[in-house]
Amino acid sequence: MAKTTLRYIRSDTTRRPEAKGDDPRMGSRMVSLDGDPDPTRVGAVLLGVVCDRGVGLKGGRMGSVEGPSQFRDQFWRLSATAAVERGSLLDAGDLVSAERTNETHARLGEVLDVLHDRFPQARMVVVGGGHDHAYGEVLGLSRWLKNTDGNNRVGVLCIDSQVHVQRHEGEAHAGTAWRRLLLEPAARLDGESLTVWGVQRAANAETLLSFAAAQGINMVHLHEISDDVAVASDRLVTRLQQMGATHGGLSMSVDMGAFAQHLAPGVGEPLPVGVPIRPVLAAAAALGRLQQPTQLGIYELNPRYDRDGATARLAARIAWSYVTGLL
Repeated sequence: MAKTTLRYIRSDTTRRPEAKGDDPRMGSRMVSLDGDPDPTRVGAVLLGVVCDRGVGLKGGRMGSVEGPSQFRDQFWRLSATAAVERGSLLDAGDLVSAERTNETHARLGEVLDVLHDRFPQARMVVVGGGHDHAYGEVLGLSRWLKNTDGNNRVGVLCIDSQVHVQRHEGEAHAGTAWRRLLLEPAARLDGESLTVWGVQRAANAETLLSFAAAQGINMVHLHEISDDVAVASDRLVTRLQQMGATHGGLSMSVDMGAFAQHLAPGVGEPLPVGVPIRPVLAAAAALGRLQQPTQLGIYELNPRYDRDGATARLAARIAWSYVTGLL
């Protein structure tokens, strides 16, 4: 089953340059699937999803298909802490997308289920691609947890300006992930297990906000986030820890469009205002320190509209905090 499922991955076997002297970088700690990684040593797994079809179907700016590549360019350059040992970072490569988004999401769920089973102690990092892939990401964690003997409830902390509960006919698009997870039986996420932090009224129709509220989704609107970043960080981390106490696994889903355009210009649907960076870093670090199955999804990174790699650098920095557990 594992070998059959992993045929959906195009593995990246290119080794990044080794750091010289006493300045180790994350790239020097990387191993690929072809490198026969030791499951007991792998602490984090990176999987790219090179598909932005869902963004186009929603009417957003195309280009996030290039997101995983640009993310890697920035992530592997970051400093490797002493706890990040050689061979502890697995680059699983990129998911081979299907002709239709729904099938791509199903493949992603299958692959993550297998990767969790093969590397049960590893933190999973999924980089898109459109935010529609959050469906497959959460589905994969849910499927794997259902085969364990413990608490199989999945909790999701979503950093986003939109609630992504739009209807769709035919193919799913980038605005449908949470509606599908709430209503479709494959993953069945209950509303109280989902928190969307950074919601903006200017970016959501009233009917969508009403539907989200009726489903019990916890929405923290942008105007409700404290201007004191220390206070905002404490509140967000506390919320994450509370979710961890009642769920068997957690996923943190970061839409790069949640940040203001001057901080993250390379996204599908930019906005002039957005969430502060520090609380998101603090939450990612706290997620990485939890002693339970976790995932980090980074979506809507669009290099075609980025400036000096600013958005890719921010995405990589968020993932670094998750992998190291450091702010």
